[in-house]
Amino acid sequence: MAEGFAQLEAFLVRELEKLSPARRRRIARKIGMELRKSNAKRIADNIQPDGSAMQPRKKRDLKAGKDGIKKGRMFRKLRLARSFKINATRGGVSVGFEGIVAHTARAHQYGLTDFVGRTENGKTVRTKYPERVLLGFTPEDLDHIAEIVFDMIDE
Repeated sequence: MAEGFAQLEAFLVRELEKLSPARRRRIARKIGMELRKSNAKRIADNIQPDGSAMQPRKKRDLKAGKDGIKKGRMFRKLRLARSFKINATRGGVSVGFEGIVAHTARAHQYGLTDFVGRTENGKTVRTKYPERVLLGFTPEDLDHIAEIVFDMIDE
């Protein structure tokens, strides 16, 4: 995938130098919005960028007759636009998480140990999360980015 980026980058650098800074920022913003949409959909489907399924939640021993595992999809708040930010400049674009959800996303992205909750007697419970890749590029993303850039350069 890195060589695909290198070829695309060499061409784009030459073409983007011809555009105004405002136009480059608009292109970066549009790419960022499409990447956010693509990654949010993948996260909602619990699929990693390489196409494999994310490891499901661990079963927990919960009291008071609960089923022992949360129902529904993981990362419901992570994929919301208010948490999933785009930073577009004339030099590029970054898509990532901000605020308290960035802490949670980092723990899952890199498989770190993090706070889970407290026991009934007040002791802190921490766990090592499995590595679940949240942000990344799929081959379809790269094709879509190329389409966006070519369409906006042609305008």
